[in-house]
Amino acid sequence: GKLHGIGAINTDTTTNEFCIRQKNTDTICGKCYSHRMLSTYRKSCVPAFAHNSEVLSKTIIPEQFLPRINQAYFRFNGHGELINKTHFINIVGIAQKNPHCTFTLWTKRASLVRGQWIPENLILVFSNPRIDRVIGVPRGFHKVFNNVNKASGITQNCTGKKCLDCLLCYRKDSGADVIVEAVK
Repeated sequence: GKLHGIGAINTDTTTNEFCIRQKNTDTICGKCYSHRMLSTYRKSCVPAFAHNSEVLSKTIIPEQFLPRINQAYFRFNGHGELINKTHFINIVGIAQKNPHCTFTLWTKRASLVRGQWIPENLILVFSNPRIDRVIGVPRGFHKVFNNVNKASGITQNCTGKKCLDCLLCYRKDSGADVIVEAVK
């Protein structure tokens, strides 16, 4: 897939209260690939993702127990969404422990990240929940990810290339802070 070569720490959308509330809406969450995959052909991932949800959201993890990441680029929540402030604090801790790596976090939960200190190697991407309503970068974020229907006529700059070949979302200096992709 397009994320090949980019590591990720994922959480479980099937138990995340925010995801459950948003699943049956007309937002992008109503078309959630993670819910679809985790309830069908990726069911075997649920225990690991649920474990990550539990560990990352229940208590602040001491630095010595945070993972070392041996990659240049890394994604939080390829599957998942921020659960709570503790989850975000642990993501910041992982980024701090691994200054050689650029981390990217997609979230719709602006209230959990606004006003928080962000390490230089963590890129915050606001995941716009509204389909076909392209917005600019909200306060407190570095980038915004918008979804549009193919028939909308809105120009897309995320067109299915492999992320490692593109890096629009993974570099602050990529030249594009407003990302637009077709709904899948």
